Amino acid sequence: MATQPRKKAAKRKTTGRRVRRSYRELFIDKLKELSGGEQKLLPNGAVRDALEWEEERYARIKAQLVDEKVILVGRGQGGTVGLADAPGESALKVFISYSHADEALKDELLKHLSPLKRMNLIEEWHDRKLKVGEEWDRSISRNLESADIILLLVSIDFVNSKYCYDIELDKALELHDQKKAAVIPIILRNCLWQHTPFAKLQALPRDAKAVSAWSDRDEALASVAEGIKTVAETLRQSR
Repeated sequence: MATQPRKKAAKRKTTGRRVRRSYRELFIDKLKELSGGEQKLLPNGAVRDALEWEEERYARIKAQLVDEKVILVGRGQGGTVGLADAPGESALKVFISYSHADEALKDELLKHLSPLKRMNLIEEWHDRKLKVGEEWDRSISRNLESADIILLLVSIDFVNSKYCYDIELDKALELHDQKKAAVIPIILRNCLWQHTPFAKLQALPRDAKAVSAWSDRDEALASVAEGIKTVAETLRQSR
């Protein structure tokens, strides 16, 4: 008899552990449901009523998704809204080649790439994503060769790294020449990168000014993220 209350209590505890979904996710899922997963424009009023949201919340989340280019808006009485991309379109694979001496700057860059991930535009990979027990050399090679975009995080430590420069860079340029991947040098810290094999490629940030040389580092990394976004959108359109 004493065990029954404990079972009920455990059940209440388990059922109470529910993961809250964001308003962004609810909006996108409702659009998919109402459109049948197609790129079809729907009246704003119908979507808002289906979500059971007040006007302020609906307008705010819609504006966020429009800015991220996840949804499209159209005209008509009350306006219309729909999914921007074909359902199931996969994110572009981004490989990040960098020296561990630049770990902190790499992590700062990843923060600025987060909006592109939320847009399902890119999905990044770097060696910190290696799992315990993986053969690191084989895993790095596999992810590098399957990448759509390869980012070279350039500094004197990158140039002096035998693995980054002699192995990853060599393979990246080969994939670039074969038009299998877009290679983007990102100048983190000033060095004589102009005398390297990747000097022929358009570099980021704007004007190839090293991130460390900007008075506002966030502005520099935002410039980098915007450049990557442009390349990713171009690649997706050409598929």
